[in-house]
Parts: sequence; C-alpha cells; structure tokens
Amino acid sequence: MVFKVVLLIFAAAAVNASNDNLIAVVQVFRHGQRTPNNFFSNDPYADLNEYWAGLDYGQLTNEGKRQHYALGQFSRKRYSNWLPATYSSKDIYAQTTDVDRTHMSAQANLYGLYPATGNQVWRKNVNWQPIPLHPANTKTFSVYPQGCPNYNALRQEVDSNEEYTNIDKTYADLYRYISQNTNTPNVTLDDVFTLWDSLLIEDQVGYALPSWTSSLYPEPIRTLAAKWFAKHCYNQALQQISVGLFYNEILGYFDEMIADPTSTAKYRMYSGHDNNVVAILTTVGQKPTAPVPFAVSLWFELRRTNWDHVVNLWMKSGDQMTQLSINGCALDCPLSEVKKLLSDVTVDEEGYQSLCKSTDV
Repeated sequence: MVFKVVLLIFAAAAVNASNDNLIAVVQVFRHGQRTPNNFFSNDPYADLNEYWAGLDYGQLTNEGKRQHYALGQFSRKRYSNWLPATYSSKDIYAQTTDVDRTHMSAQANLYGLYPATGNQVWRKNVNWQPIPLHPANTKTFSVYPQGCPNYNALRQEVDSNEEYTNIDKTYADLYRYISQNTNTPNVTLDDVFTLWDSLLIEDQVGYALPSWTSSLYPEPIRTLAAKWFAKHCYNQALQQISVGLFYNEILGYFDEMIADPTSTAKYRMYSGHDNNVVAILTTVGQKPTAPVPFAVSLWFELRRTNWDHVVNLWMKSGDQMTQLSINGCALDCPLSEVKKLLSDVTVDEEGYQSLCKSTDV
C-alpha cells in the first residue's frame, strides 16, 4: 500500500513537472466510448434507434466525445509551458485510422487541446477551430494489420495452440451457458468478447443488464476478453506485424528531432484502437490483464538530460496517471537502451513485407 501511495504521489507531481528539457512527444490513444459493434441475438438493447440515439454500430457516443475533449484539456495543462496554446502546423501532427470513431475522437481531443483564441476565433462565440487530421499509414498504425496475408494464418495458429485450447476446455460450461441464454450456437472466445463488449457499454450508459449475466459479468468474461486481445500480439511475429513499423517510425522520429528539433512537428498524435494500445503495452512489458478502457492514452516523451537523451512512458487510464517502465527500464530510460529493448519487435518496411509474405515464421 505504501508503494502505491508513493507511486501516485510521484505520478501526480510529474504531471506538472517542468518541460524545459522536453524535445518531442508521441501520444497514442484509444477512441472514446462508442456504441456496441454487435449485439447478441436477444439483446434487449439492440434497437439502435430506441437505445442508441439512432447511431449506427461502433459510432462515437456523446460521452466518447466528452472523454476526448477532457483528454485534450489534460494534455493542454500537462504541456502548457512547452506546447504553444495557439495552433500551428509546425507544432503538432495528428494522425488517425480511417474509422469514424477515431476521426471524431481526435477532433474532440484537438478541440480540448487547441480551443481557438485571439485571431484564431473565426466565428463569434465559437471557440472551436478546424485542425488538420491526417490518415495514418495503414501498415504502421491501423485497427488490424493491413497488406499482411500471413497475419490471419499466424492468428489461427494461436487459436489452436495449447493455451487457447485449454481456455476453451476450462470455460466449456460457460460457453454453453452463454449459448443457451443468447441463442448463439457453438460459442467461441470471439463470441465471449462480443458479449463482454456489449454488456460493458450497456452497463456504462446505465441500462439494467439481463439477470442471467450476473454470474459472468464483469468476471470471468472481463479476463477472457483480455485473453482475446492477447491473441493479436501473442508472439514475436505477431508483435512485429502489429507494432513493429510503428516503433520504427517513432524511434526514427526521435532521432530526427535530436538532430534538428525544428525539422518537424514536436508533438505527434495517433488516434487508434484498443488493439494498438494493447500491442504497445504488451511489447513494453506491461501486458494488460483486463481490456483497456475507452480514451486510455499513452505518451512517449523524449527529453534531454545532462548526460543523454532519454524516454519516459506515461499512461492515463481514467483519472489515474502512471509512469510505465519499458521492459524494466523506468525513469529517464536512455533512447539507445529503448532501441535495444524494442529491437526484437521493431521492423522496417522490408522486414514487415518478409513477415507478411512468409508462411513459416
């Protein structure tokens, strides 16, 4: 308990730390709260018009917009003495996957980060301003790896390995129980995740869940949902495919900023998905034991010290801000060490293509 208190005090203090030695920041976040992507067949809240304000599947809710507006305000406060309050394309480069909810989350986030002031106010009594949002490279940053035929084959190997077949055996009774109550034949771990996802969101918006779900929600299906996420970056090959080009990009960006801090924008933003955050957390030695929440955010901060260029990694989950180690390297991890610690999962374009074309990894 003492350790936890000290950690939280330290983290709270670091949120307001001086940014005099800050060179560059890479932020990665999950989109805000959305409507369910799917419903089980007899879900009482499956009517989108009646229960979800007419929004389609997987669309950002008003709460999701509020979450990201607040996150943008948090970033503004955190970097207020480093990131100018007046928007300039020289300061920030924002990217998103090509999905409605990530586009909208980034827009809400940028509104919180850059409310229009002074001569950037373009309409009376309106402090919102349009800020460019660029498409992320689909191989580098997407909900699922793109242009990679071998990805699905590697995933199928995980589905049939000993760990996941044992999960299916261990929870066979639960699968049958879900099947009976949802009229879903042959329930799999994929179906369990779908159930978790819809129940979580329905619970968050205040809907009364069906009584039969009390024996499985939130546990054990929360833990099983985390196991489902883990499949996407289960081994080195899947990690390289999922996040290897991203690391190659941001580490190269840090090198570029060290060589010339004025060469490009000093703040990079990536608006993405739970899969993106889980892949990063897993490969820095912070494998999640539960699904990551909506609007969870990571910041990689590049700083200059008297002795080296260092990287710090922070995560904001809900109201809690925590510093994370990078495979055991904690406060002020030298950039050279970060590169070594991530070298097993970092790939360039040639390496990515080799992984994706290979059938024997």
